[in-house]
Formats: sequence, C-alpha cells, structure tokens
Amino acid sequence: MRKTLTCVVLLLFALPGWVLADGGDDDPVSRNEALALKTAVKSVIEALGAPPAGYAMATEDYDLPTSMGYDKSKKVFYLTQTGADLEYTNGMSGEQLGQEYQTRIMAAQAKGDYAEMQRLSMELQQNMGAAMGTEMSKIKVRVYLNHNPHQEIDPEGVLWETPGAIALRTGTENANAQVLLAFDPKALADTQKVSLVNLGETLNGSSDTKTAVRTIVVELEGPEAAVTEWVQNVDKGKMLGLITK
Repeated sequence: MRKTLTCVVLLLFALPGWVLADGGDDDPVSRNEALALKTAVKSVIEALGAPPAGYAMATEDYDLPTSMGYDKSKKVFYLTQTGADLEYTNGMSGEQLGQEYQTRIMAAQAKGDYAEMQRLSMELQQNMGAAMGTEMSKIKVRVYLNHNPHQEIDPEGVLWETPGAIALRTGTENANAQVLLAFDPKALADTQKVSLVNLGETLNGSSDTKTAVRTIVVELEGPEAAVTEWVQNVDKGKMLGLITK
C-alpha cells in the first residue's frame, strides 16, 4: 500500500485551500463537528459490512481534524482529511489466551476446586506454546474521508465497479492482498473511462460546512481470500449515500 507521506503530499497538491491565499485563515473544528466527522467514519465502517468469519476488531484509532482552511472573503472552508486505522484479528494472541485462563483459574480458586486449577494450569502451558508459535491472522483497514489515493488502475486488478465506485487489488506482499476501494460519484461516474483513480477535481472545491464528505477511500490489507471475500459484501449504495456536496 502507498506510504501515508506520499498520500499527504498528493493531497496537498490536490487541495489548494491547504495553502491559504491572502486573507485566508485556519478555522477551528468544534467538538460537535469532530463528532459528526467521526460518526461519518463509523458509518463507512458499518457499510463495509461484517468482517470475514472468525475475525473481530482488535484496535481502532481515529484521526480527526482540529482545524480547516477558511477563506474569509468567500466565507468557505477547504476540507481536510479525516480517517481511522483499524485492525481485525482471527484467533487469540498469547497474552489474550493467558488472560482468559487466568480468569478461569481464579474462578476455580474461588470455588476451592484445586484439581481444576491444576488442570487449567497444565492446559494453559500446552496451549500457550502453540499460541506463541502461531502468528495471528490480521486484516488492516484504513478509512479516509476527503482523500485522493491517485492510484493507477490495473484492468486485471478490478474486483468490482459500479457508477461512482471501484474496488482494486493494488498488490500482494507476503501472501497478503492489498485492496483499494474508492467512492466518488463525480470522478468515478463512469469507471470504464478512467485509468487512474484521481479524485483531486472533486476535492479542489470549497465547502459551506466543515463536515462535508466529498470522497471515501478504504484500504485493506490481509490474507487474500479473507480480504477478497470482505470487499465483495460492501454496501456500495450506503457508501455513496454518505457523500455530500
């Protein structure tokens, strides 16, 4: 997947409002506005649908803006990126397994069942060895609002496409597939006519509000079968419905 720094540089070029002209300023994002943007990110996560069987969210980290470019003369805002990093795991880490057994051992101790305590301790030692030797299966998900991925389209990498949206396999690494989902009713109105996912034109314009959503981009990385299965079940209509003008 593309390095974050590269994405930021490309976005800076795509959004002239970030480099403010004379009379420009930064306008703080209020708590309610930040909440509205976070809620929009959560709606994108919901529209992705349930993760593949056996996977559950292990971590989530939101990146919310604290200010946006503001043109005083025109009284309009220039949107900045909002997003989240999530990780889904399949199975238990050694630490999680240890915590589970500790709870069960303490419950047996509370009952005075020392035979059960001994049995659980021996079982833990056996399972812990297996857990430490097995790497957990992970899927990393990155959600972006108002972002331009600037991704070339490999015709053989298209997983699905529909007016306003496209899903691409962008690479593989260590048996993991890298997939990009892009939603933009304007730039991707006819995906057959484009060979580059370039959402810059959509993002160039100003906005009357700081909570507008112009584009949605989702990047996934994980075991190919699991990631491919997941993206096939995305609610495309709901995703496109989250985009505002």
